Amino acid sequence: MQADCSEKVTTWDIAPGSQRLPLIIAHRGDLSRAPENTLPAFQRAWEAGADGVELDVRLTKDGQLVVFHDRNLDRTSNGTGPVNHCALAEIQSLDVGSWFAPEFRGETAPTLDEVFESLPRDYLINVEIKVVVRGMRQIAGLVAETIRRHARWNSTLVASFNPLALYHLRQLEPRIYRGYIWSKRHPFPIRSRCFSPLVSAHWYDPANDSYNRKLHRRVQHKGARMMAWDLDFGRDMEAMASVRLEAAVTDCLIQMVERKQALARQVA
Repeated sequence: MQADCSEKVTTWDIAPGSQRLPLIIAHRGDLSRAPENTLPAFQRAWEAGADGVELDVRLTKDGQLVVFHDRNLDRTSNGTGPVNHCALAEIQSLDVGSWFAPEFRGETAPTLDEVFESLPRDYLINVEIKVVVRGMRQIAGLVAETIRRHARWNSTLVASFNPLALYHLRQLEPRIYRGYIWSKRHPFPIRSRCFSPLVSAHWYDPANDSYNRKLHRRVQHKGARMMAWDLDFGRDMEAMASVRLEAAVTDCLIQMVERKQALARQVA
């Protein structure tokens, strides 16, 4: 049974500044109770009351999509080497759960299709494209095809640090909602967001300490929304609500859902 946190939001096309409390998006699923970027992590996030989940997709050697965060397999699987040096079947033969806890032994890295099939069609999913240079148009095309195949237009947001990948996505399928991620740690000109006109983002997603209120107002004035990483606010739900932050991506899902529920009761 899914926890009741607030009125259900089933589309990324919300009016800027319209959320009394921010949407809570589980970073790679419920990281506290399941291995990241796995079906159990996404299912538990849904059950815990997250408004949506964030996940990462990469290209495999044979040109398929796999849900995996790191460039290399080593940290979260019993494999080694770069993800894009292995075929999908090889990656899905690996154990991506034992590193987290014995109960997840044998868990496999899902495809984007499998994630879409495992969650309600109207549940918010934020797909981050992981690509640097090679394969930008290919991965954008595969993500677009998958969203098209599942008719998941309103409930899927596709984001990336790579503005050119988002430009390709915009050209291939302009109906898909796009999110532009950036961080102060990224080199110029990426961190300057000078490629924003190419992206024409519906959401702007500042990482770490890149959020500021002036920028948020500019984004809202353009008709876009902002989804900050909760470190920007120290997980202070009242601070997020005070600036009408539209969404927050969090590693501390249970805590954030509880704080949102508590504040919702106060302002009801």
